[in-house]
Amino acid sequence: MTNGNQNHKKNGSPFIFTWILPLFLRPKKTTAEIAAQEKNVWLTPLVIVSALAIIAVLLSAPIRREAIQMGATLPPNFEYYSPDQQQQFYEAQATQTSPLFLYVFPILGGLLKLWISWFLLSVILYLVFTIFGSRASSLKSYNLVAWSFLPIALRYIVQILATLITHTQIANPGLSGFVSADVTGIAAYFRSLIGLIDVYFIFQIILLFLGAKPLSGLTKTKAWVATGISVFILMLLQAIPGVISSMLSNLTFTSMFYF
Repeated sequence: MTNGNQNHKKNGSPFIFTWILPLFLRPKKTTAEIAAQEKNVWLTPLVIVSALAIIAVLLSAPIRREAIQMGATLPPNFEYYSPDQQQQFYEAQATQTSPLFLYVFPILGGLLKLWISWFLLSVILYLVFTIFGSRASSLKSYNLVAWSFLPIALRYIVQILATLITHTQIANPGLSGFVSADVTGIAAYFRSLIGLIDVYFIFQIILLFLGAKPLSGLTKTKAWVATGISVFILMLLQAIPGVISSMLSNLTFTSMFYF
């Protein structure tokens, strides 16, 4: 029985903290321990990442409000807008400084993105493993996928520190900075897709690969191929909201001037 599971049973707490550091220091051993669990151990990493996501929003909201009020988010060629159009833009911007847009929507969006991504990847991973011949329970997929999200907590910590030190928002996440922000169509989807990729996401994939074989009982090749397919499917799904958000953003700042 692992130390994490021993502590979990001893104090009756739903949280397990003894795997947090070992997951980064001894990832292969720790992911194997997590994959071997026959009970729910997925709550701890998701709560940690959720809490950090909320903190990141709370710290960045005042900076975002200041940027809007200072006109740092003016659209291209704003100086050529008519006075009425500029006034309409400022009125629309004013609504973006309300608590609903600064706190409620970003917090809900961050939490939904985390928990839905965890659920989808767990289900996809279980189904693909089953197709490849695994007989592992779906519970093990939920556990492994949840703990694979722990590197995202590091991302939030870095973002929080960067926000406190530079007093600016993080722009162009992942590799999205290599593609212009005003692209449309397939290019916009590609930009959203590569925006998911950074060192923390890569570390998450590594954790999934390390835990795939002991979880599934498949050969290493089958386990890794199944994991790669599952992650790729999730990325294709995760890129869709980014494209929709970009389309709505462009609609907000441009089409409103024609009514």
